[in-house]
Amino acid sequence: MPFLLLLCLSLACLPSTWHPPADWWTLLDSAIAAVGVTALSLSLAGWIVYRAIRGMRKGDRDAAVSSYNRWRTRHALVQMAAYVLLLYGLGWGWFVQESFRRLGFEPTSVPGIEMLVLAPLPLTMALSWAVFYSAERAMLASVADNPYGGRWRYVFFQARQNLALVLAPVLVLVITQGVFRLFPQTFSNDPAQALATLPLAVVMVLLMPWFVRLVLPLRSLEPGPLRDRLEAAAKRLNCRCTDILLWNTRQGMANAMVVGLLPQLRYVLLSDRLVQEMTDDEIEAVFGHEVGHVKHAHTAYYLAFMVGSLAVIGRATQLFADSLPGWWPAAGAYLEHNQEWLASWLALPSLAVLAAYIFGVFGFLSRRCERQADIYGCRAVSCDRPDCAGHDDSVTPAAAGRGLCIAGISTFISALNKVAWLNGISRTRPGFLHSWQHSTIARRVDFLTRIAAEPAEERHFQRRVFWTKTILLVAVALLLVVLWVV
Repeated sequence: MPFLLLLCLSLACLPSTWHPPADWWTLLDSAIAAVGVTALSLSLAGWIVYRAIRGMRKGDRDAAVSSYNRWRTRHALVQMAAYVLLLYGLGWGWFVQESFRRLGFEPTSVPGIEMLVLAPLPLTMALSWAVFYSAERAMLASVADNPYGGRWRYVFFQARQNLALVLAPVLVLVITQGVFRLFPQTFSNDPAQALATLPLAVVMVLLMPWFVRLVLPLRSLEPGPLRDRLEAAAKRLNCRCTDILLWNTRQGMANAMVVGLLPQLRYVLLSDRLVQEMTDDEIEAVFGHEVGHVKHAHTAYYLAFMVGSLAVIGRATQLFADSLPGWWPAAGAYLEHNQEWLASWLALPSLAVLAAYIFGVFGFLSRRCERQADIYGCRAVSCDRPDCAGHDDSVTPAAAGRGLCIAGISTFISALNKVAWLNGISRTRPGFLHSWQHSTIARRVDFLTRIAAEPAEERHFQRRVFWTKTILLVAVALLLVVLWVV
């Protein structure tokens, strides 16, 4: 879901000039459309809340909660689709720019004007969270169990949880668009824009851990046996990190994450519910999974792959637009007299292609990298005896993650199953948005079970992943060279 949210918000930052949907369209029409889209979104949220509360009052709480979670996902998708319609079909971007013109300001000279263009989506999300609070509150056993502290604290909490990983890329886009507008002659071509964007993107990636810590409700994992155990595991696995942080999700999520490309600014995040509900062995296995991402350099690879892919798609889109008059004269003649229209709408197909590419190609790659990290999570709690069936307090896992035993695999499988249960995710059919990056819990467990039965399968898998990653990266590099030479 954060990826789709980022794509939607990016739409507001790409075109430099917006145009009305039709010649007869007015500012009032766009304003009414914005209010109408917001009202429809809140009405749907209200219906979802009413449905959930009615279901709980009938006594079937589990079914009501499950249905509520599914409908919240659908609501988020409808909300983002409505924003795209508002932006491109109902003239919201034009409304913002034209309002500044009528106030005597040239929109291209207003810093951060994109923040007003993208405002309807986060504003509607915040108002929807305020509506959803009623259902969230009804799901609690008693007032004393309320971890949110009130409706607007709940909204603030949801904003931090949902926007933390999205705001930094959006801010980079806003800043670069502002620079391009202020110096149009300097950045009048694609290579100049790419060179200007790259340093900001690198800075964003390097500073992302600091930004995440600033936005998310995080604190250092308190001293004690668990922290000592995880620090010993990091040392044993030769993984440096700045800190191990406890992620306060108000008991709403069991999850873990590693952020940071450089060891001097790298954090491992463990959610409060994960720490509370899992055994120390399972937490160490999950910690090992996050270390696996570091040891396999997944973040660095993702960065190189995505930067190259974005460059390829952007260049291919531009070449397509430039070559259109040659093989389709009628369309070329129309676009030649409607260059401003083309500039506004060109971002939409480009991002559609990018979304399909990321869900398809990057999803395929990400699922295999997740399995690499799963194996490393097993290794983090494995001894050096492959046939080991169980551990006691006297057993120390193998150094540097060199061991892989049945007990370690079983521990990580137990952790995976608990993640599904604690988060209310189906093991077999969690939905595409929950599995496109990680695959289903059932498939991940089946994969690890096969490795436990046939250890040689792990070596074959690692070899296949190595060649897959290498071929994909080389293909992107070659395409980039070919497209820029053309």
